[in-house]
Amino acid sequence: MENNQFPTEISLCLSGGAGRGAYHLGVISVLEENGIKIKAVSGTSIGALIGASLACGKSAAYIFEVMQSKEFRSVFQLSLGHGYLFKLNVNATVVNKLIDKESFEALDIPLHVTACDVKNESPIYYDSGKVFKEAVLASCSVAPLFSPVHVKDTLVVDGGLVDNFPVEQLQQYEYPIIGINLFPKHKEVPKTILGWLKKNIHIAWQSKYTAKKELCDIYLCSEKLLNIKVFSFKNIDKAYILGREDMEEVLSHSPYAV
Repeated sequence: MENNQFPTEISLCLSGGAGRGAYHLGVISVLEENGIKIKAVSGTSIGALIGASLACGKSAAYIFEVMQSKEFRSVFQLSLGHGYLFKLNVNATVVNKLIDKESFEALDIPLHVTACDVKNESPIYYDSGKVFKEAVLASCSVAPLFSPVHVKDTLVVDGGLVDNFPVEQLQQYEYPIIGINLFPKHKEVPKTILGWLKKNIHIAWQSKYTAKKELCDIYLCSEKLLNIKVFSFKNIDKAYILGREDMEEVLSHSPYAV
């Protein structure tokens, strides 16, 4: 960033992380309060959902209020007996409160949504067409907890399996990149088989984050997020406050007022 001045326009990369996604909103709320404009977003899973809402013109405070509501839980429906625990209710009224535009072209800012092609086991990056809502919900369909989603003729699941931090999609823009990763390193040695399985997944992810981090002008990944469960929305207020605190800390170290 030239002259060490904090930019007034940025692009934003939002990783997946389910309930930890409120951290994204805490960061974004501080950016909004300081008049910093988000000019492009790339996201996976909860990052894609939040990015889509931002691109529809919603504020961080509004999105957080919706996520806190009981109505938000109506998106998740039990799907026992079909090989999955849940399915996403694409017709839930609350979905339209967050995503109320019909195509990528109708959005206020460019959006890139990451999902995983089940058949080809490869990432898909959606950024155009009328598959907007389907692509976002597919990116949130964490396998094997949620059933896959059909986007046109492609069977798609959560993009976190193949690219949980899609920062490369923002390199085409001229704006500085703020990257937010909701998965800090686990330093403890596992003591169970399940613990080792989780550890292996994190090791695979972290090896990718090392290179991706270098593409960001500002990179946020708080170790305190380890105290917040991924698949729980009970502590989203704590994640939100933590995001605000970390972004305010970044701004306080900028030698120029925003």
